[in-house]
Amino acid sequence: MQLRTTVLAGFAVLAQAQPEQIAKIKNTVEENLDRLPNYTCTETIQRSERPKIDGQPKLMMAETIRMEVAFVDGRELFGWPGAAKIDEADIGKMIDGSIGNGYFALFSQNIFSNPSAMFQYVSAEQLDGKPAVRYDYRVPQSSDVYLIKTDSGEAWVGFHGSIWVNPATLDLIRITAAVDDPPAVLGFSSATSLLDFERKSIGSSTFVLPRGADLIVVDTDATERRNHLSFASCHQFVGESVLKFDAPATEPTAASAKAPVAVITLPNDFTVDFNLDTPVDWGTSAGGDPVHGTLRDGVQVNGGIVVPKGAGLSGRIAHLAMRGDLYYVEFTLTSLDFEGSHADLNGRRNGVSVKDLPLIYQSTKFKLTSGARLMLHSRLLKSVHNDSIRP
Repeated sequence: MQLRTTVLAGFAVLAQAQPEQIAKIKNTVEENLDRLPNYTCTETIQRSERPKIDGQPKLMMAETIRMEVAFVDGRELFGWPGAAKIDEADIGKMIDGSIGNGYFALFSQNIFSNPSAMFQYVSAEQLDGKPAVRYDYRVPQSSDVYLIKTDSGEAWVGFHGSIWVNPATLDLIRITAAVDDPPAVLGFSSATSLLDFERKSIGSSTFVLPRGADLIVVDTDATERRNHLSFASCHQFVGESVLKFDAPATEPTAASAKAPVAVITLPNDFTVDFNLDTPVDWGTSAGGDPVHGTLRDGVQVNGGIVVPKGAGLSGRIAHLAMRGDLYYVEFTLTSLDFEGSHADLNGRRNGVSVKDLPLIYQSTKFKLTSGARLMLHSRLLKSVHNDSIRP
């Protein structure tokens, strides 16, 4: 406890070494954050797990997830690509396991707009071959801005790290962060983050925005869990706090007016057999990507056809992951559509019903209630293409 008090006191004194420059840096960052419009980007998350085996880390899980993240009225919201809206504030409700948020804009805000943050000038140096000025900083636990959640519980933590800025423009270049003294009950020994920034155009203006981020969590058993985040296709929008993507309204005419869509209610347990129209490839596809299929046979209820052969099946990749020597593909199916009719499949547990291996060569039936997964042996193929699940 005495050491921590001494360290904090040192920060308070040394912060006076460059008071004018750090004030300008804070003003530059805050001005950039204040000018930020409501905007959205595509966020790609590459996750991996490396437990230590015989003293050496070994890659045992790799997964890529793609989603939409929006900065709306000072908040971060998340949604799936192609979905009708972006409205989830808690990314943990969409993605299981080790994951972080706040990298879009809130991380910078919680450092530079925080009166409790303390800064210490370090040096002028080169970063990735370019001139930069480095400061160290510390944010105490009492600020209540960094919340860690695990299966074992949650806790507010303090954190510290470094910032690098462009000496000419004072634009942010990089931020690092490390959690202070994580509570043992949470089950990890360290959590570190790194954020890289660049100027991007949104609308007619440019802003300093995150280019990418890394979150590394090391469990108490030395398993390393790494998330690499990248942001692309950023654009401004004007809308509600719950971002909705609605088709533009048009005046109906006699020729273009459509009959109302009939809503079909399906039983809780039924099986469909379909061709996958969207290629799923390990190198380019990701969890969250939309997929589409076409029914090979109609859906029968009480001896009658309620959804015809050829109906469109829509959904997304729920998981596309490598675990050990297997590749796992799991789909979430959201709707069945055919001319004049629609069946909502949201909320169902969608799995794969197959009998024999190798699964990649079989006609695959997807049962909408089980939790099974399609498993692809790595010695066979690493992708599921249009004709891969046809006989």
